[in-house]
Amino acid sequence: MIMGGGLPQAPVQPQMSGGSQFQNPIQKANYIMQAIRNPAQFVRQQFPDIPDNIANDPNQILQYLQRTRNISNDQLNQIMNQFPRF
Repeated sequence: MIMGGGLPQAPVQPQMSGGSQFQNPIQKANYIMQAIRNPAQFVRQQFPDIPDNIANDPNQILQYLQRTRNISNDQLNQIMNQFPRF
């Protein structure tokens, strides 16, 4: 979670009901593995409003999310800088 960055909390983050989504680390690991195995399904679950005609294009999905969630390029760069580059 980014503090003070002004990023909209919902629906950019995965929907979590009643606090923590995971009861234990195994459930979290399984969730991550499913997202890795089928990223299109993961994106569709998290952002069901993505149009079908762009569902298989990550760049168009990102542009759509930026446009519909009012995410600035600076906010996107902040998020991307949190992840290590290999």
